[in-house]
Amino acid sequence: MKKINEAGSLMKIIMRTSLIVSIASLLFLNLVHASSVKGQSGLDQKIDIRLQHVPFTTFLKEIEKKTGVNFVYTNKEAIGSLISVDDKSKTARMVLNPFLLKNNLSLIENGMVVVLKKNLNVQVKAKPGSVVGYIKDNESNQTLPYATIIIKSTNQKILTDVNGYFVINNLPAGNVVLQVSYIGYTASEFTVKVEDGETARTELKLKSQSNDMKGISITGIRRGEAIALSNMRNADNIKYVLSEEQIERFPDATVGEAMQRVPGIAMDYSYGLPRNIIIRGLDQSMGSVTLNGNRLPSTQTNSRDIDLNGILSSTVEAIEVNKTLTPDMEADGTSGSVNIISKTPKAGYQQFQVKGSFGNNFLLGKQNFDGSFNYGKRDNKWAYLIGANYSNTFRGEDRVQKDYDTYEIDGADKVMLSNLELEGTDLHRENLGLQAELSFFPTEKSQLYFRSAYNKFYELQTRGTKSYSIGDYTNASQVTGVNIGSAGSPRDYHRDLISFSLGAKTNVNNWKADVDVTFASGLYDQPIYYDGYFTYSGLTAGLDISDPRAPQFNFTSGDVNNPDNFRTSSYVNRHQIAHDKDLQGSFNVQRVFNLSQKNKFMFKFGGRYKYKEDDHTRDYFQYTLKTGNVSMANFLSDYSRKKYFNGKYDLSGAIANGYLMEEYYQQNLGLFQSDETYIRQNTDPDSYNGTETMGAGYVMGKLTLDKLDIITGLRYERTGFNYNGNIVNFDNQGKYLSTNKVDTKSTFDGFFPSLNLKYALDSKTNLRAAVTRSLSRPGYYDLVPWQEVEPRRKRMKKGNPDLNQATSTNFDFLFEHYLKSLGLISGGVFYKNIDDYIYESIYTQQGGEFDQYQVTQTVNGANAHVYGYEIAWQQQLTFLPGFLNGLGIYGNFTQIQSKFKVPGIVSERTVRLPSMRPKVGNASLSYEKYGFSGRFSVNFYETFISELAEEQANDLMEKGRIQLDFSASQKINKKVTLFMGISNINNAQTILDYGDGRPNDHKYFSAWANVGFKYTPF
Repeated sequence: MKKINEAGSLMKIIMRTSLIVSIASLLFLNLVHASSVKGQSGLDQKIDIRLQHVPFTTFLKEIEKKTGVNFVYTNKEAIGSLISVDDKSKTARMVLNPFLLKNNLSLIENGMVVVLKKNLNVQVKAKPGSVVGYIKDNESNQTLPYATIIIKSTNQKILTDVNGYFVINNLPAGNVVLQVSYIGYTASEFTVKVEDGETARTELKLKSQSNDMKGISITGIRRGEAIALSNMRNADNIKYVLSEEQIERFPDATVGEAMQRVPGIAMDYSYGLPRNIIIRGLDQSMGSVTLNGNRLPSTQTNSRDIDLNGILSSTVEAIEVNKTLTPDMEADGTSGSVNIISKTPKAGYQQFQVKGSFGNNFLLGKQNFDGSFNYGKRDNKWAYLIGANYSNTFRGEDRVQKDYDTYEIDGADKVMLSNLELEGTDLHRENLGLQAELSFFPTEKSQLYFRSAYNKFYELQTRGTKSYSIGDYTNASQVTGVNIGSAGSPRDYHRDLISFSLGAKTNVNNWKADVDVTFASGLYDQPIYYDGYFTYSGLTAGLDISDPRAPQFNFTSGDVNNPDNFRTSSYVNRHQIAHDKDLQGSFNVQRVFNLSQKNKFMFKFGGRYKYKEDDHTRDYFQYTLKTGNVSMANFLSDYSRKKYFNGKYDLSGAIANGYLMEEYYQQNLGLFQSDETYIRQNTDPDSYNGTETMGAGYVMGKLTLDKLDIITGLRYERTGFNYNGNIVNFDNQGKYLSTNKVDTKSTFDGFFPSLNLKYALDSKTNLRAAVTRSLSRPGYYDLVPWQEVEPRRKRMKKGNPDLNQATSTNFDFLFEHYLKSLGLISGGVFYKNIDDYIYESIYTQQGGEFDQYQVTQTVNGANAHVYGYEIAWQQQLTFLPGFLNGLGIYGNFTQIQSKFKVPGIVSERTVRLPSMRPKVGNASLSYEKYGFSGRFSVNFYETFISELAEEQANDLMEKGRIQLDFSASQKINKKVTLFMGISNINNAQTILDYGDGRPNDHKYFSAWANVGFKYTPF
């Protein structure tokens, strides 16, 4: 970490430049003033003149009368057309000049005599003009984003923007021929007339290549594929794009679910649904998630991650996954950068859509429903869009978790089951997505906009838990000292994400500029956590482990279903809240220089500044009865899952109700006392606050040499942070002593160059290569100077404000060929060399105050290496005859390897990176024709390391997973479409085992399905 200050030298340059400009301006003004004094005559007198439809001679006589000058001219200089004029307080020269210019006349002045002279063989140089407009579908009138336009006379290439809009400046007056092409459409030429110094407005419409194939048209999903493929083909970097229509073809309700379909991407699942993104084997902490190019704040605790379950897929227009970076993008993207593009109003037509669906979760037998409303319109000067999206769903999870310990059996030490926990969870989720945009277009080439988005994700969890802790083994199938724990622990989570953006864009001649100011806030709030935990101890039982994933107890003593046998003397509740707030501003300026007919150079520069506030408070309370205990019979829950874990257990009866425990505590405060040690140990180390600032600037250029594009540049980023945390101390008996506040300040900075190359073998085939430099920042909590010291156990946990950001050098190569029938075949390789890789380490302290303490801390490790390849193939098989030409295939596969050295008990060992799936892929078979669209889809990944331990036998390994989904839709007419979807048809589960094969964690979800409609009247 470094601190660099070059403000003094920069200020000197600015002052010297300002002085030179000021002196030059004064000299110019003095010269102009002197010239005007010298040239004064009667024509410089101010006059008022008002004439209607009079001959030119009358017009001149009126000026003579008001100024005293005498005009001399012949018939050659006379103007035949009638003249109208209405000017006040203008010089006679200003009144006269427009008519002289229009009729190619000049003046020769001699005192008060003015001779009019016809200019011979003098041509007035025409001013260049402009063309602005949209590329649209000839049938639907919908705009076509990222279309390619080539000016035939100069071979200059222009791309339309995300709304299908284009601006072409500095065109000579006359007819201009534009060649327009788009994937899935017939390339066409259009002639546009450009007037002298004027802006021509036009709409250029393309015809679908599928129009001659009965039952097939580029609408809906096919149009979405055309948009996504055109964006990818014309991009300056390697990226993958999911359009709104492509997202809708799968039964994916959230952005997280949609992301799992992208090549090279795996997801980290929570309760059966994808939550955090894994790009090319690296988790979300090593990448970034942005909304319209602005980094989103966190909706998690302690980290920078976004819970992608919190953003409904119906609120977005497209999702871009950038696998290589350019200098105008934030450098925080070693794994990649996900950019969510919000819906925007489209030119030329009204957007209006209503969707609704109903469904069922088969594990819980509970119903789901969701609905959305979106309306947008753009007129000449104004555009607006509003949307409301709501989802109310139930999810469930049956979880069986096993832990192990060493027991002496028949005189030998054996690793045996020590604890079995059954945790059933009913989840009630509500998602609300609101969005709005208002734009004003003062000219055809400029825009002012205000955008806002609000995503609320609320989840209420109702849990029933039974745990079985084994005291000892009589033999391998008989256990004693068994304690049964039972709890009903309701908890909720609020994850709110809100953003407001104000910005402007303009395009003048060959200059483009934009500015944006955005405020965003991410909230994680858990106000409900009521844990009533009751125990029943001293039991004996037979143990059947013939099915090691579902061990069975046969109790030979006591009544385990009698709630009066379960007692407790304590109660726990907690409230946890994290708030992450960002204010950021950015600007970008771009200029294009035409070097020749086929070559041009684009120069771009800009910057970004961000101010962040992040705070986290965890209030964790334990209250103990002053005397005695209470029976579960007074706090009994009705939670029941008779056929738990596919019928292998009965999770019902003798389960506590956390709400009743909270009510009892509030009504009997005098019966309880606080456990200060427990409270301070679980509250203070996790509570912190701090600020961050980030400043960045970049320069970049894009050199186009016929078929080769070279995009290169340099970005500089500097991050400063100031965090406040707590050091918590305990005595030798583990009793709380004190909490001391501590803070830290430091900085990260660095230069991040990049080079992206794109070579067009032909109009449909690209070779791409990239060498880029990127960073990954530590999580908030990792930087906080917190510390928890337990002398009794010689153990400590602590933060690490001395962490460095991880940096990576990335190499990419990709071949991509775009098929005429809306398809893509691509393949590529990649390699990442990551310095200062950030991971959680458990090590033994050597020397100092805490010598021989076991320390848990996030640290920078040795270099990590990630490399692999990815292939993708998607194609509509329109070349097949008859009915079969509606078939389509979609598939991708990524294989990844990684190497990283970590400390072990005996020596260092080389392992794969945690969370990295070695193999990830998707496959889909679809049919689309006559308004029908249906597909079977498979998503899979291979076994990977979930969590590293000190020795391989105790590493947690998540087993490979395959999930099968089906979705279909049918257009009833132009306005109404019916759809349905079913997810996890094959009941894919999440299973974790230890490195030596012992079962650890097993989660079971079943399937869920929905049916619905979509109404689009326009």
